[in-house]
Amino acid sequence: MKCDERFPMPTLSTPPTVIVVGAGPAGLTAAIALVRQGIPTLVVERRTAPSPFPRATGVNLRTMELMRAWGLEQSVRSGAVAGETTGWVGPTLVSPDGTEVSMGFPSAADAALLSPTTGIIAPQDHLEPVLMEHFLSFSAASVLVGTTVIGFTADQDGVIVSLRQGDERSTVRAAYLIGADGARSTVRRHSGIPMRGPGELAAYLAVVFHAPLAEFVDKPLHGLYMLTRQGPPWVFLPTDACDRWAFSMTWDPTRETLADYPPERLAELIRSGAGVPDLEVDIAWVSDFAFTAEIADRYREGRVFIVGDAAHRMTPRGATGMNTAIHDGYDLGWKLGWVLRGWADESLLDTFEAERRPVGLRNMERSTHSSDQRDVSKDYLDDIADRVPHVWLPDGHTSTLDLLGDGLLIMTGPGGHAPLPVPTPAIPVVVHVLDPATADALHLGVDGAMLVRPDGQPIARWDVSPDASIISSAIATLGVAVGEHTPVVERAELVLG
Repeated sequence: MKCDERFPMPTLSTPPTVIVVGAGPAGLTAAIALVRQGIPTLVVERRTAPSPFPRATGVNLRTMELMRAWGLEQSVRSGAVAGETTGWVGPTLVSPDGTEVSMGFPSAADAALLSPTTGIIAPQDHLEPVLMEHFLSFSAASVLVGTTVIGFTADQDGVIVSLRQGDERSTVRAAYLIGADGARSTVRRHSGIPMRGPGELAAYLAVVFHAPLAEFVDKPLHGLYMLTRQGPPWVFLPTDACDRWAFSMTWDPTRETLADYPPERLAELIRSGAGVPDLEVDIAWVSDFAFTAEIADRYREGRVFIVGDAAHRMTPRGATGMNTAIHDGYDLGWKLGWVLRGWADESLLDTFEAERRPVGLRNMERSTHSSDQRDVSKDYLDDIADRVPHVWLPDGHTSTLDLLGDGLLIMTGPGGHAPLPVPTPAIPVVVHVLDPATADALHLGVDGAMLVRPDGQPIARWDVSPDASIISSAIATLGVAVGEHTPVVERAELVLG
């Protein structure tokens, strides 16, 4: 979707069970996780067209694993910058005197050991349309654009949301409401949830421009360029596979306005930073933003949840903001889907804040430190620390992560019993008997077993194949009602997406 294209026409195909406010990465990810489970979901978006600003550009390893699981990996990669997920520090873009630095992404060699995919540099204004298209491919999906939430009331039975679309006002009822409506979240404000943290740390001027910099800058491109100079560094970002770049610098909005930076002045600043005096520069967009660090006191108020920037604000350092938001959305989406399908009770929803807020707090605090204050080179290990390890199966193209589905997964060593009787009345439980090498790589041995959630987080491990009562106890920790034994499906073939 190009910047001059509009969002899909408004639709409301069926009464929603969940309303998601905001069609950014967090909201769309939550909505997709819900509709993939058949939960009728309405996305409400105040914009009628995507932002012309590329915004976040770093798509990390864990996010790309989710895109792979949904069959979207190649679609997301199609908008990636042809370059490395590293940064570069030097006096100008074309200077030979520069140093490569980490952006918190693993090297290609490390990524190959850790995951079936890799992180990429791809702008948010490419990712969002990919997610929107996938969301709308499901019959349970609905979207209203050009629509503002003006308030809501919630009780123990559901939420009634008041909407304004142009001069028209309406109300929609749902079981749950998700606020993914950004830093100035209406949903958070109406829920009475305060934000705390250092607040605004610095003010920046941001410019999106087109210029043939690829002709002058050494290949491969880096994901971020920090130019050393007196005062805070200038930053350049490649934002597509062609010639669109972003430039940012600190400024003082209390003493300056955007009118002080006409296109001619901006072009000269860009030429100076590039080190190409006669560079042809076409200014496409000018705006300002603040480096801000805050986190909400809580992520839930009854039947109302907040995710993404509505729940936490962090600076762009470390490329954590968008990725943290995406995994907020996914975590809430699959858990809410389980509850609404009757696979788990309400207690599962308590784990959303318990598991995600510490991540938001950690990443928010990290984002306040500049690159010379903290080594970011191993941050990616925290993103994958809680999921089952990646190991290639004997076919050479299926990862252990590809075995995950909407329900539970039991992986056993080659001596494990399959299928196992698992006492759940509804939730699907898939058993996969591993080959000896894979079982050994997962430290399962011949007779061991592992029970895994759909997000890849192990729930329990056993040295020998467990019986039904042991499995029942492990599953019950998720709030799943256990009852009569239900046959387990043994996975015979795998289809990604």
